[in-house]
Parts: sequence; C-alpha cells; structure tokens
Amino acid sequence: MKFDSILFDLDGTLWDATAQVAEAWNEVIAGEREQLAPYGKGQALTAADVRALCGKIMDDITDLLFGDYPGKQALAERCYLHENDYLAGSPGVVYPGVPDVLAALSAKLPLYIVSNCQTGYIETFLEGTGLSRYFSGHLSFGETQRPKGDNIRLLCQREGLRAPVYVGDTQSDADAAAAAGVPFVHARYGFGEVQHCDLSIAAPEDLLSLV
Repeated sequence: MKFDSILFDLDGTLWDATAQVAEAWNEVIAGEREQLAPYGKGQALTAADVRALCGKIMDDITDLLFGDYPGKQALAERCYLHENDYLAGSPGVVYPGVPDVLAALSAKLPLYIVSNCQTGYIETFLEGTGLSRYFSGHLSFGETQRPKGDNIRLLCQREGLRAPVYVGDTQSDADAAAAAGVPFVHARYGFGEVQHCDLSIAAPEDLLSLV
C-alpha cells in the first residue's frame, strides 16, 4: 500500500499519560468526593482506570466516571481543564523511538493527530514533548463534538488527503478508521487488542517500512 499521509491516535500510540491524567483528575475529584459518594462515585482513579477509558469520547467518559451525579458535566470540564494544565508541567511518557520515527516520517509525508480528547490536549502534548515540528495538523472531539471516524474524514477533506493511513492501538481506533474508509495500522505496543487491521506494528520503528 502507498500512502500520502499518516494520521495518529495519541494515547497509547504516541505516549502514555495515564498516570499523570489519573493524578490530575484525582486532584479535582477530591474536592467533590463527598457530593459524589451518594451516587457511588468519587473513588480515586488509577492509571489502569484511565487506560480503560482511552479511546472513548468525552461524554461517555463523563457518564462512566460520574454516573447520575447532577453536577457531572461541570465536574468533568474542570477535570479536563486541570488535566491540560497538569500535563503542561508533568508531561506523559513518549514511547521509545517515537521522536526519531516522527522525524524520519515527516521528512517524507505530512503527519497528523486525530484524537477523542478535549480541546488543548493535543496542543499540550505537542508543546510539552517538543514534537510539534513534525505534525502538519490535528483534530479532536473537543473541537468538533463528533466521533473519531467523522474527524478522520473531516481532517482528510480539510487537508486534501487522498491516501491516508490511521495508526492507533484500540478497537475503537480500528472502528473509526473503518468508518472513515481509511486503512488501519494497529500499534500492538499500546493499550488494546483489535479484531482486524490492515497492518500491525510491534514498535514505532516498524512504521518506517510504510514509506
């Protein structure tokens, strides 16, 4: 297969920020734990909890974490805002090899990020890791309030991409690529398993064979 661009998922594909995100959310939730308790919510989150939520849209994450709590939307918004601020000072861990791979790939093809995250999260990743120079653009759920499959299509239309490929690590990534009609590369080193993929990589360096 020949591609004219590569689109990336973020969490579980380019970095692991689950521990940092858990810490950020716990700082916010702690201030409302007493109000959450009657709804069976408010427990401290772990990195494993956050990992299980990666790939889901923000609305679903809010429902899963806070259930029927009446103030859940406002609480989730505070969590997301604090998450961005927290990661700006304590970035996640970029997977080994990713910077060198991005440098090599971006010299040949434009690179993009499409994620189900909030507005500002991708920007925080790019600024905190110094990897912004390798990407030509990005799109998130926070910007459009639309699922990842739609956002992959929107970005491709916006950028005039005719033969993109999407790289992700979970079944939801695979489903989004399929919905967008884009080939999918499964990053097996990430957070999840998938039922079908067009290509599979065991490490970021394996992407170099695409170009």
